[in-house]
Amino acid sequence: MEWLRHSEYNSLEWKALIGGVDDDFTTFVEKAGVTALAGFRDPEYNIDVKASHLGACMNGVFLKGQASGTDTNRADVTGWGGDWITFYGEWRRDHDDQPKGGKYCLDHMCNAVDDTTFKLRDLIEDADCYNIGMRLRTNPSLSIADEFEKTFAGGYKSRMKNFIEGRFGDRGKAQAVAKSMLLPGDDGIVNTGRIRLVQQQGGFFVKLPLWLSDEDMDDLTKGFADRLFGIVELENLASQ
Repeated sequence: MEWLRHSEYNSLEWKALIGGVDDDFTTFVEKAGVTALAGFRDPEYNIDVKASHLGACMNGVFLKGQASGTDTNRADVTGWGGDWITFYGEWRRDHDDQPKGGKYCLDHMCNAVDDTTFKLRDLIEDADCYNIGMRLRTNPSLSIADEFEKTFAGGYKSRMKNFIEGRFGDRGKAQAVAKSMLLPGDDGIVNTGRIRLVQQQGGFFVKLPLWLSDEDMDDLTKGFADRLFGIVELENLASQ
């Protein structure tokens, strides 16, 4: 995991979020002549997956685990949560053209056409990093190589169901978790990072999530949940 992330996801921000990589290890691997994998073609969606993002997110899940209930944590930020926060900023940037957050999610989130910060490729990486990372965290004796092989030898056919139902449960809980990810909590680093990520996409004077009305927040997070569980439904149909 650290080897996969070390070239692009070992900045001061990432070190503050989940810790840095083992520099001695990565140096050893580099001197051994091993070339870092840039990416690979996903067998299900025929999309090129970014290996460094997959490794960084997986490392976050492995180290931080899953928050309880509808809470969120730093592991979420390394994967789907970070994508969701930046996607919120994009919606606010485009708010004049599409004021309804729910429709913006259904139209632009997690698809292969729109080049958003939460496109289908990101969701694929978020799903695999959660599924593999949680299995490795639960049973550290497992091999990351074996878990990759299981995933891409056929496990990918149910990756979305395993991720979305595993992390979010049902649509109602998914709405609550999505809301939790957007609102300030007890983690100062995550709170600061959230503002920064939203402003990167929406501009300095962007309307932050905590300023949304209850109606707008409910509409936005319902769109989030509907989009994710719609993807699960499509995956279930494809496997029949």
